[in-house]
Amino acid sequence: MTKAVWTTGRAVAGTVAFGLLAAGCQAPGPSWGTGVVKESDAFGYYESIVNVPVPTGTPRSFQCNGPFAPNTSDVTMKGIFGQSNVVTSTDVLQPDGSVGPGSVLLPNDPKLRVAVAWADGFGYTGPTRANFSEETAWSVSGIGIGASLADLEKANGKPFRLVGFGGTGGGVITDWQGGALSGLAGGCNLNVQLAISALAPASAQAKVVGPKVFLSSDRNVRALKPTVGKFWVLYN
Repeated sequence: MTKAVWTTGRAVAGTVAFGLLAAGCQAPGPSWGTGVVKESDAFGYYESIVNVPVPTGTPRSFQCNGPFAPNTSDVTMKGIFGQSNVVTSTDVLQPDGSVGPGSVLLPNDPKLRVAVAWADGFGYTGPTRANFSEETAWSVSGIGIGASLADLEKANGKPFRLVGFGGTGGGVITDWQGGALSGLAGGCNLNVQLAISALAPASAQAKVVGPKVFLSSDRNVRALKPTVGKFWVLYN
């Protein structure tokens, strides 16, 4: 398992073990290289050094632990993935839809990019939202881009509620109805926005457009065969 070694400065004893991109430890193999996080503050100078294995398998499974645990930070992520693979940004989506301080893992790779917003925009600690691109190779609880209505209901174990299509908030799932996707291990919540084909007949779209809430089992919703167009994770 990857270890971040705190070598100087702060009074941190021993070695701290973290999770990796995939769920669980990975065997030794190709590496992104050695990640070094160098910091200094009023207490002195310190650094973390870690060898970061290349992630394997797609789509990658996002979990609210290890590098993405509720107590993670910008320094922790840099220690795990390598300092050059995590950049700070001021335009990361926040829980309310605005933009603010965050850290971006692999910013130049749309399929692997993960943008994390922070509750503490100065210390870069306390994740509030994890954002994925619309072409991401990540998945959450087996749900990824392009997953069908049937895939979602199977993962959830039951139908769910969603707002009608149309507009920026159309197709967003509003209530998992106590199903398996109601909450993720580690204290996170999966948020999904469904998309429908622009080629769908206007008469069929008209039946499920607008602010009304529908069940996923509604025949008019099913007729449009919506798929996951976007998803993100919110922290409690």
